[in-house]
Amino acid sequence: MKAILPLLLSITLLGSLGVHAQQFSPTTGMPCANCHPAGYSMVHTPSISDVWSPSGSQVDKWNIQGPRLPDPPSDYSKGLPFGGGQYSFVTLKTSEGVYDDRVFSNVSGFTIGQTYQLHYSVLSASVHYEAGNNSPYGGSGTMEIFTTGPNAVEIASQTTDIDAFSRNKWITRVITFVPTSSVLQFKMTGTTPGLSAGYINFSIDKYPIDCMLQNVQVEIGQNTFTALFPTNTLNLSTVSIIGATPSAAELVWKTGPNSTDPTLTAEEASAIPVGNLDPANLKSYYAFYYAKDFNCYNVSVSDAELKFMYTPTQVPLKPQTNVFLSCPAVTADLTAFEENPVTQVRWFNNNTHSGLPVFDPKAVPPGDYYAFYYEWQTGAYSLKPGQVSNAHVHVESAVPAGIPDLGPLLTINSLIFSQNGSKDFVVKIQNGNAENSNCSVYFKVSKLPGFNITYSTQAGQSNGINTNNDFWTFSENGSYITVTSKTGIAGNGYSYIGFTITRNGDTPDDAKQNLSVTIPIAGGGGETNIGNNQTITGFITTSN
Repeated sequence: MKAILPLLLSITLLGSLGVHAQQFSPTTGMPCANCHPAGYSMVHTPSISDVWSPSGSQVDKWNIQGPRLPDPPSDYSKGLPFGGGQYSFVTLKTSEGVYDDRVFSNVSGFTIGQTYQLHYSVLSASVHYEAGNNSPYGGSGTMEIFTTGPNAVEIASQTTDIDAFSRNKWITRVITFVPTSSVLQFKMTGTTPGLSAGYINFSIDKYPIDCMLQNVQVEIGQNTFTALFPTNTLNLSTVSIIGATPSAAELVWKTGPNSTDPTLTAEEASAIPVGNLDPANLKSYYAFYYAKDFNCYNVSVSDAELKFMYTPTQVPLKPQTNVFLSCPAVTADLTAFEENPVTQVRWFNNNTHSGLPVFDPKAVPPGDYYAFYYEWQTGAYSLKPGQVSNAHVHVESAVPAGIPDLGPLLTINSLIFSQNGSKDFVVKIQNGNAENSNCSVYFKVSKLPGFNITYSTQAGQSNGINTNNDFWTFSENGSYITVTSKTGIAGNGYSYIGFTITRNGDTPDDAKQNLSVTIPIAGGGGETNIGNNQTITGFITTSN
């Protein structure tokens, strides 16, 4: 290999391209004399020309039959605005004399030992000067590739010789090279016989190096995802990809299977909607590997298809969904029938979630109820309007509660308690209606801070009254004794319950405390008249 020219070594380069690796700066720009394209450095006086004139000259023209040279094979130059670099390229004046223009650029990011192929085009032209004479045609154009630094060496060179039949024509060439360094210098020069300036033109596109990606499909770990709600979205970055992404490439998603189809932005890919809300226009998404430096994809048509589909989903319920209420219960807990729900459940008294949901699904009266998955953030249901829920629970009373008229009555032989005094009292629970209380009832006896109340769970006698405590069950907390009947109370029937109340030793004299006996409305076994559901009795302490 030959060493790079000392003249080039002495020139301070404009720097490597701002983009990383093999994305070149194209040989385009506003036509100008004694200038170079962005990203290049120059020796002597090259220029930027276009198909209409050399160097943007208003007087000198190309020596051709028609009005313009052929368009350069550069997609990038074709996309520039007219008059703003469209169909532009770099022009070198060359001769065996003083004209020896050249341009060069440093490009980084190459993989040492990897084989690359660079595409570029050469055109030999002649200029028709204003004075009426024509320049000679350029004789050849050479592309050379060097390593950089003080010990730079040439790693590839290719010369395109021009004959009379190939003038004013773009000749596309491919140069193959294997980097021995990650940074390389690309130099373009030319020759023209004689001492007069001939013109050699070079055109390099923005992505001139063949794609280095292998022609293999992206492999997706899961091709179909299911949405519980029609408003759900899927973040494609969470989709499992089998195998590593090739170096110098990234995974991208497109709206169609072709590499020319639109690419999703990062924001779009983070929240794609379900693809089957419109059955006539199903949406799928396709994965590609994209090499930015080469502007290329792993395949032209992707088989890596992903579907994000909304599936109407029923709430799973336990097998037994018919419930018969047993006294004293008058409501059912619908949530007890849910079988491991995956998200929030709402209940309705119709199978299309019309109207308002059930206010308290833990306490519903007899009726028919239907479950739906619900997403509170969006207000969406797992079943769209018109879709019917099969998650059904039927609640029915086993026995009508009846309409009793219950009331308590307390009897005691004295209200005055001496020190450590003890007395029996009897509570009578009576049903003043002729209709039975088919469900059991309960009442509460308040606890007093100065007294202790006890009771038997067996039938007995108190103050000459036969009591049937065995008809009731007893429970306590810090404030009340709760007494619950084992069955209902018949119409015009009654029951006596006996208690003993004892004054505590530390209760002061001349104190008055009130004991209440209350039938709560919730425990009335069908009770509707609550005006006679409480009695209050006052006790007095004395020293005698």
